[in-house]
Amino acid sequence: MSDNLFEPIALLIFIVVSAVGSFFALSRSSWFVDYAFFVVAFNRCARRIVDYHNGEFNPYSLISLTPLVVCGFGSLMVLGTVLRPSSTADTRIRKVLLPYSIAVAFAFVVGFANSKFAAVYALGDYLAPVGLVAFGSRFAFDEEICNRWCRNFCLIVFAVSGYGLWQFYTIPPWDAFWLLEVDFDGYMGQPEPTKMTLFSTLQERGPAGMFMAGGLILLLLRGVFSHVFRWPMAGVIGYAMLLTYTRTSVILCIAACVLFPVINRNANLKVLIGSILFLSAFVPLIVQQLPGGERAIERVSTLANLHEDGSFRGRLQFFRASLSEAMSEPLGLGLGSHGLSGKVGTAARSGMGDSTGYVQTLRTFGWIGAVLVSISLFGLWRNSSLAIERDNSDSTVLFFRAWFAAGMVVFYSGDWLFTATFFWVISGYVLGRVRYGEDFEFEDSSFDEPRYSDEPSLGFVFGNASNGDSR
Repeated sequence: MSDNLFEPIALLIFIVVSAVGSFFALSRSSWFVDYAFFVVAFNRCARRIVDYHNGEFNPYSLISLTPLVVCGFGSLMVLGTVLRPSSTADTRIRKVLLPYSIAVAFAFVVGFANSKFAAVYALGDYLAPVGLVAFGSRFAFDEEICNRWCRNFCLIVFAVSGYGLWQFYTIPPWDAFWLLEVDFDGYMGQPEPTKMTLFSTLQERGPAGMFMAGGLILLLLRGVFSHVFRWPMAGVIGYAMLLTYTRTSVILCIAACVLFPVINRNANLKVLIGSILFLSAFVPLIVQQLPGGERAIERVSTLANLHEDGSFRGRLQFFRASLSEAMSEPLGLGLGSHGLSGKVGTAARSGMGDSTGYVQTLRTFGWIGAVLVSISLFGLWRNSSLAIERDNSDSTVLFFRAWFAAGMVVFYSGDWLFTATFFWVISGYVLGRVRYGEDFEFEDSSFDEPRYSDEPSLGFVFGNASNGDSR
């Protein structure tokens, strides 16, 4: 095992990836979003290949920091606007992002005092939502860009799923090398075909399953491709997701499909029927025909009998214990108090290693910080309701509401929220639709003079759409 922070190949990849990301961020290009998710999806795979080439695992490889740096550039582009008074047009965006930004800033101070360098490592994850929301909002007026984001995200998820299936049936040597070096054999099976849990290009099976779930529900509920490509892509993604053996991702997909017509009164029932048929018949049928599929079906089938599931009962007991511990920390333990703190090894105090989202939020942000995060989330939901009132046929807003509601359900079992997830891009889109709707309503044709504002807005940071906006 190596601890060389500046290993040459890793350093070169870090510089190139970060430079391209900074270019997209500084040029205010809508392609920043596409690039950010490409980096999120494939940086770990690149790191494993480099480590395998060097013959030693490097836990401090700079390649693993590329998503944090790239998303950090996007966030820095808007933090100034978020933290200072903005124009009337940006008030809604600021009201949503400001409480969250304050909570992250405070948690970083607490985390740095407690976890030192681990807080710095973790900061990028928590800053990523700010930049993704801002970029999503900035280009919400252009449905063509939003459709491109959705298509490219689904293509990235499809590529991740395809690699995952190849990984499951062949076991690439760099993946087997990594599995043994980090002592994950046993936890994720043995590095032999069909005997290892699929984790694809992500850091492990949990994040891989949730990443695929995001792409799957996007295909099912919003539909960004024709049926010729949509359902085969969904089949590949769904099968790969099942082979991660993460029930949280399955719950997210089922909950999103069921809640979609429940919370969206004008939703197309054909979407619900097609999605339920797909999830209940098509994927299980294919899984049963392929090696390793029985384990996935057995794992997921326990959802119907949770009170007898030992894993669920153990998680429930652990939830109670970790919640009690979190409640005893009014200020929280700050960023880096879990996950990365163990890797960096600098935390003075770490929380119990539970992945429960609600407990992790309370433990990380403390009582006041958790309230601030809740205010931001409530603001997102409230704005989605306003967006529906203005246009109840906007498929992206309808999809966001289903993902939001389902995500809050699975947040009990998985801390999926505070990272670079496509959910935040869609959140920004919703805020942007409300914002541009207000701008449109404010305009009055009886006035010939253009409107000016003395205060800065997101347009000040990103540049005006009418001035050669880079797409």
